[in-house]
Amino acid sequence: MFSCDLLTISDEALEYPTKYPQLEIGELESLNAEYQSVNNGRLCSTLNEYGFTGFSEILFENGENPCERTNRGDDVVRVEMDNPDTLASAAKKILLKNSKYTGVQDTNKLVLNELLPQPGCINCGRPDEYSANIEWKLTFKNQVIDSAEVLGTEITVFVDAEGVNRIWGNWYPDFKIPDFVNFGYLDVMQGMVGWKIHMSDYTGEDSTYTVQEEDITEIPEKVHLPIVDENSNDLEIRTCWAVPILKSKDENFSGWIAYIDIEEGFLVDLVSMQEIALKENSQIDHKIVTF
Repeated sequence: MFSCDLLTISDEALEYPTKYPQLEIGELESLNAEYQSVNNGRLCSTLNEYGFTGFSEILFENGENPCERTNRGDDVVRVEMDNPDTLASAAKKILLKNSKYTGVQDTNKLVLNELLPQPGCINCGRPDEYSANIEWKLTFKNQVIDSAEVLGTEITVFVDAEGVNRIWGNWYPDFKIPDFVNFGYLDVMQGMVGWKIHMSDYTGEDSTYTVQEEDITEIPEKVHLPIVDENSNDLEIRTCWAVPILKSKDENFSGWIAYIDIEEGFLVDLVSMQEIALKENSQIDHKIVTF
């Protein structure tokens, strides 16, 4: 089903949903060594368990992020960077160069969401020590295919005076999107009325909530959802309706987003609004880090 290049799938081989297998550790270590070599050892970040630049701890020695070790050591480039105008183009160039691992095939589709300075000391430990911006953090928005977001695909790139030093996050190349919407969102919304949701997993309460018609009033968005198959550990990408279920009468719990597959019609995932907000607010690295 898959070509020899684990991150590129031929058009003829595409089936729905597209699946990316979790790599064996030896194969992953070899691929990561290749990735580091391609980038001349400049990147402290690693590949994840699927061979992408997305974040994972699987290659962390003793569970420690190698970029944290770098930040504590003498490898930090302590040169002031006061002109960030060209950083986005430099970051895009590296993401395309590493397309095998980043999944980025067209830099015109990369949209910069945030550009943040990362201050650190210059002449550290000397009488003339001072603080300046020695790195910049660039965050690119989620991948978009056919006007639908691929959730969880923000890419973060750090750049110092010598170039890019880490990449976290990835896009997904060439995945299959259903040719037809077998389950329209109106049918999906109507079919969700009467759902019974056990609250213990969300609030700890030993109770069941029955979804009411007034809970489902917002028009759903179509999204592409990367999700891990619990049986095979394969990463698969499903095209879904993201349907808000709003518990407006509950001050302590705002509700859920239900992800319903548009081709097969089943519930792919049910995520609380609180969990989604927590993920959006959390970052792999702090927004501003002092070195």
